[in-house]
Amino acid sequence: MSLAVFRVMLLGLLRDRGALAMAFALPPLIYVIFAAIFSGATGTDLRLRVTVLDQVGNAVSQRLAVAINEEPTFRAGIGAATSVDEIRAMLRRDETDVGVIIRADPGPAGGEAPVLVIGDSAKAVAAPLVTGQIQRLFGEKLTDVSLRRTVAEIEQLLVPLGPEQRARVDAGLEAMRKSAGKPIEGASASKRTSPLVEREVMANVSRASAAVVYYAGAVAILFLLFSSVQGAMSVIDERQNGILDRLRSGAGGAAAIVWGKFLFLLLQGTAQVGLIFLVAALAYQVDIWSVLLLWGAISIAASAAAAGFALALCVACRTRQQAQTLSNFLVLVLSAIGGSMVPRFLMPPWLQDLSWLIPNSWVIEAYHGLLWRGAGLPELAWPLALLCGFAVIAVAASWLMLRRQQQP
Repeated sequence: MSLAVFRVMLLGLLRDRGALAMAFALPPLIYVIFAAIFSGATGTDLRLRVTVLDQVGNAVSQRLAVAINEEPTFRAGIGAATSVDEIRAMLRRDETDVGVIIRADPGPAGGEAPVLVIGDSAKAVAAPLVTGQIQRLFGEKLTDVSLRRTVAEIEQLLVPLGPEQRARVDAGLEAMRKSAGKPIEGASASKRTSPLVEREVMANVSRASAAVVYYAGAVAILFLLFSSVQGAMSVIDERQNGILDRLRSGAGGAAAIVWGKFLFLLLQGTAQVGLIFLVAALAYQVDIWSVLLLWGAISIAASAAAAGFALALCVACRTRQQAQTLSNFLVLVLSAIGGSMVPRFLMPPWLQDLSWLIPNSWVIEAYHGLLWRGAGLPELAWPLALLCGFAVIAVAASWLMLRRQQQP
């Protein structure tokens, strides 16, 4: 008896392609996505976008700038900046992840840190990772300059060098410079030491933390997709009960059905997003009130995209079980790639590029740009246009499929 039950369940699984995909295709796929993300989160393969500004322009600063730009763990040379303010503006527009300013000669020790690393608290790990890599590069690529700073520290902390000792040190460093084939400036060691790199985190536009702002949008689109699919499944029930054929024969036909369901899902989704952000505003001080119109436009566009996706999927499916299985598969994969589970900047470059094809990323970037970076309508026009265009295409596809399914 037990073997018969086992055989029935095995045959049921093998005949159900959706169940097979959920059981054996989805888990490895999600694992591959997260492995690709977190294998690079240590900095080796993270490939942060780094913009370098050399304000000194001498031989040492140029050597350091070249070393940073050639570092394979960076995507350096992202955008051209001529001032610190321009780098800050690029960070606010999310055109770069970290700004590196060489503001003084890195050769002599003393005074302020010659290198300033500017980051955004929304990407908390980015600036520390770049700081560590710059210190490593300074020791590996500018060894002679690094040793000269070390000699200055020894003089300050232990004992000043005598004339003969200093001459031997200078001769050794000069030989190292010549072997490298690159001149260095600032040859004399100072008796004051200073750190090589200083970090600066830009002030937040939002009073809430970066994670709170980010995941408000990430969670909103994730559950918009799930709830919209559940609502759109009524079209499957109506088809199986014969109600859909009677509705299609009435005034408006398939178009009336699609638009009626789309309007309901749109209002339901907007209300759902409103509740999420109301909690964020009251409990975590996410400021939606000062940008209420733009926030409303993003919320309506996101709800429309989710409603269109759900309608197209449910009209294409024949059974509720098929729609449930396929929607779970697609929503989880889209959410993992689109940034609903892990911030996009932690992803490897190829996955970041791929995520731009996913509606989740459009919604997240729109909310994050508005509530964290203070973006206005010109910056938000592109994600809004993508969401609205996706909704129109999905609704049109739903209408066409429903018309084709209509019995003569």
